[in-house]
Amino acid sequence: MAHPADSCPAHSGKSPAPEFKADTFTLPAPGWGWWVAVVALLLPFAYAFGFLFPRGDDFDEVTRAMFPFDLPGGLYEVAREWLTWSGRYTYHFLAVFLGKAGEIRPLYGLVCAGVASLFGLGLFGLARVVHIRRGPAAFCGLLGVLVVFAGHQSLPNFYLLTDALTMGLLQAMTLVFLWMLCRLWAAPAAEARKARRQAIIVGLLTVGVFEHSALASLAACTVAVLLALADRFARRETEPDATQNARTRLRHLSVLWLWVFGALLFSFLAPGNQVRRAARHIGTDVQLRQLAAAVDEWRQVAFWFFDGLWPWAVLLLVLVLRGMRGQCPALGKGTARFGLLMAVLAIAAYLGFSALLTVVHAFSDVTISSTGKLPAGLTIFSAYAGGFALWGLLNASPSVERALARLPHRALMAALLIPLLALLASSSNWRNTMTNAANGSMLHLGLQLQGRYDTLQAVGNAAQPKDAPPRFGLLGEIYRPGARKRAIDKNLPLPVVQRSIPATVFPVQMDEALPAQPETWPNLWAAWMLGLGGVYSAPPVAAAAVAALEAPADMAAQKPVTLGLPQGLHDAGIDAAWLVRANGAPSNAHLTAATTTFSDLWLVLHGQDISKIERIAVLRLNKTDWRRLMPVFLQRLAASHLLERQMLADSAAGGSAYQQILDALAGEQIHFMAEGWKVGEYLAVPVSPAVNVPLGLFVSLNNGPMLRLDLSKP
Repeated sequence: MAHPADSCPAHSGKSPAPEFKADTFTLPAPGWGWWVAVVALLLPFAYAFGFLFPRGDDFDEVTRAMFPFDLPGGLYEVAREWLTWSGRYTYHFLAVFLGKAGEIRPLYGLVCAGVASLFGLGLFGLARVVHIRRGPAAFCGLLGVLVVFAGHQSLPNFYLLTDALTMGLLQAMTLVFLWMLCRLWAAPAAEARKARRQAIIVGLLTVGVFEHSALASLAACTVAVLLALADRFARRETEPDATQNARTRLRHLSVLWLWVFGALLFSFLAPGNQVRRAARHIGTDVQLRQLAAAVDEWRQVAFWFFDGLWPWAVLLLVLVLRGMRGQCPALGKGTARFGLLMAVLAIAAYLGFSALLTVVHAFSDVTISSTGKLPAGLTIFSAYAGGFALWGLLNASPSVERALARLPHRALMAALLIPLLALLASSSNWRNTMTNAANGSMLHLGLQLQGRYDTLQAVGNAAQPKDAPPRFGLLGEIYRPGARKRAIDKNLPLPVVQRSIPATVFPVQMDEALPAQPETWPNLWAAWMLGLGGVYSAPPVAAAAVAALEAPADMAAQKPVTLGLPQGLHDAGIDAAWLVRANGAPSNAHLTAATTTFSDLWLVLHGQDISKIERIAVLRLNKTDWRRLMPVFLQRLAASHLLERQMLADSAAGGSAYQQILDALAGEQIHFMAEGWKVGEYLAVPVSPAVNVPLGLFVSLNNGPMLRLDLSKP
């Protein structure tokens, strides 16, 4: 909370420029080099938003909307879900209002990116509250988004529409609400009522996203009220200070607390919550059993903040924020005591909030430790609490900033930002996202899935009569009552599409979107969205590649390419290898879907004792493409570097860091369990879609070294 003694009153509505004094901790405005560095580190995460396709509940939400930005459908959904499923009114409105984004690829990415950008908006607002100028405040906002992307322990949440509108939005909206809360605290008396109205609106929206944000908003309001109460007793004067007097501030915050508490009751007491528990058979016995384990679960999930980069990132980010403030007056006598109180209340609020949230989940159908995205969200809340606590401690210990003020300002700026940016760039989130953006994994997945859904949409459109009544949203429920009780429709096509290979491309896809059984969730909703009777995925059939290899030359669609074998594969019992173009569609596949989604290039290995092979990994060197997040000349450099080598060594085998980086940026590894891909004395695995011939292939058997297959030898 921005205490009056911690705020720098602006003159004429403008924040003062930083004035460097020997006894004041002040940082210069970030130069263009820092901006370039932050934007460059954000690029892989932003690039990934261009390769998103519907998954999970997305298929369902698409069918609930009549058109993009479906306002009447969103309002109807709020009422229906409040009565029949849950009280998350903000989420249910947005899930339908933005539901059509699930089938409009650019809009899908924009919505998910917009949710992530709310973190930047929240931190920008907090920076403005403590009188950081607009440019440095915007820099802090971008830096905050980068910290969230690099440090989040469930990053794929931001790349799935329904998860972004729940797990992502609840964390981001809480930060925006904290901004509104601090803005209300520091607002001048003439603007306090307007600031309160805006805080109430944001608070009501935040409560309606999810139970997490509802309890977090109430906890933040409670801390603010307690701080205002302490300030009220400490200040006996009644005249306005630089912002408001303590009595009016307490009144405004109390009104806000009542609104937030009322919204929380409206959400938590929704009849739909009980309906959902009954539908999922969560009785009193189950709740008591889960409640008995709540203490252990709380200890298990409440302190993920200390795993990874979060403590250091929060420390450095808070110091950057404090240093970029304008020139402030000396701290008042009560500021140290107030700062210490704020630190204690922030930590206590998080501990109480996380414990209460664990209990709330124990009474529901999903315990807090049942999925990793729930504890990962708690980490964000603990970072908020840690940031406010650290701010209060620095207010209580001015000697720390006096010591920092003795250092050269620009050198101190570098000493804070260089470790922070290095920490973020070394995170697994950044490294994996950058790797998949640069080596073409995201691009190839996007091309594969775009072809899949274009094909399925064409099949579905052809199967629908021209005068078919509306299927989706409110009109769909009017014209087709009962249609949302999904089942396989045998009167419509039931196509099968090839399973994504590889199925995981971090962070845009963590598993195949369409499971192997047509009646399994979410396949029925995907079929309804696409106008099909059913849909499912299946791996390609390895026997098709062997049949294409053994086919007479006059019958083969394309002659197989014989590959040169390294000695290491000969030693492993492999005597021949080919690159074969074949269609591995199952016999029951729909003709159109089989033609477009099952056409692959296969690596076929032959050996007398193929049974000894348990695992096979293939490193595919993708062709250069300007659409990859890597300059074309660097793509050529990395590919030529790999093609000059016969074997790839990992770090344990003496490979240099430079070699490891080039290996990761040039090629994409695909792993297989060999058992499902053996056909007699052959082992056949798909390595790429038929239209994308790789520049080169490396293969590893049973976790052995990666050995190059020579595509140039006849």
